[in-house]
Amino acid sequence: MKSVLSVDVAKSKSMFMLMNSDGEILIDSIEVKHNFEGFEKIRKQVETFDINDLTVFMESTGIYHLPVERYFKDNGFNTLVINSLTTKNNYDTIRKTKTDKKDCFRLAKLFFVNEVEYHDLSKKDLYANLKALTRQYFYLTQVNVSCKNRYKRLINICFPEFEEIFKSSRIYEETAINFIKAFPHAYIVKEKRIDALYNNLYKTNSRHDYYYKRLAQQIKDIAMNSYPGVDKEHADVKNLSDMAGILQENIKALNEIKGKMIETARQSPYFKIINSFYGIGEVLAAELLGELGDITRFDNHKQLIAFCGLDPTIIQSGKSINVHGAISKRGDKYVRWILFNISQMVVKLGHQCPNHPVYNYYLKKKAEGKHYYESLTACSTKILRMLYSMCKNNTTFLND
Repeated sequence: MKSVLSVDVAKSKSMFMLMNSDGEILIDSIEVKHNFEGFEKIRKQVETFDINDLTVFMESTGIYHLPVERYFKDNGFNTLVINSLTTKNNYDTIRKTKTDKKDCFRLAKLFFVNEVEYHDLSKKDLYANLKALTRQYFYLTQVNVSCKNRYKRLINICFPEFEEIFKSSRIYEETAINFIKAFPHAYIVKEKRIDALYNNLYKTNSRHDYYYKRLAQQIKDIAMNSYPGVDKEHADVKNLSDMAGILQENIKALNEIKGKMIETARQSPYFKIINSFYGIGEVLAAELLGELGDITRFDNHKQLIAFCGLDPTIIQSGKSINVHGAISKRGDKYVRWILFNISQMVVKLGHQCPNHPVYNYYLKKKAEGKHYYESLTACSTKILRMLYSMCKNNTTFLND
């Protein structure tokens, strides 16, 4: 006889209920805290019953379900985590009665009725670790943008001519950051000897010493004629030096995570397949695997597209049905961002690979009068279909 331990997850605590397939409630709804003592308490109660076929069943609730899932998995229980939209879609009713006890009962009922098809969202350790790395990479990338903006603004206050030497993105290179951290104001540079400036520049990279001597002289010359917005005793001078150090550490952390992310992703059997796709480098392939996990777990490409929130909304009014509405955006926003970047890369490099099916699809959509972003969204969907087929059939990308 099947039994289910349904869990209504909340922050730091959950409601548990044990029910068998005959509808008999063996353990009525009880509240348990998310700690070792609480989990042990519910486990011992469950083990007092002679149950051969037991499943621990819960919704994916942000990060709050993770301690519950981990405990029962570590103790050998069959654990199933489903998307919260599954229960919402199956138990939306006119009556909006909602209590923790009722939610436990509804989860148990869903498990036994099995009216809908659901997938186990519990990732293997490989994909779980990879997802953790990719999310950290996304976060640090966003932080890096803010750091760069602040760093550049402070340079314009303390040493505006510095950008004449380190133009465009060169201002974020290790040489520039290391220099401005040590000499964060034009007047500080003006007071230093050329050899002090040269030594700072030279220790960063290993180019010819003549290059750094000339560079030090150039920086000294522009500093002599500089008139910054603040004097060298201003608080923003220290702020610039600190921000350069923060940016330096953040870039270092990003590079370390990027290396770990690619190393972890290479353990997946689908990494080489996805990386073979023209326009997808190692970083994008790792990010995509981190968000999608085992891509072959989906029964068809439509499920994969819906998971990413790229499926069109369908609007019906009377006899009028619009099946080509805007994308639902109910899925993983990070995947959509990754796919958008891939689409942009393919379009950008399209002239180098003129027979690329995604590039040709983009040109077709543009010819139909579609907006640039609308065309890239359509390309994202096509990329998903192609990647799904490639992973299912274990084939790499081939471009005629």
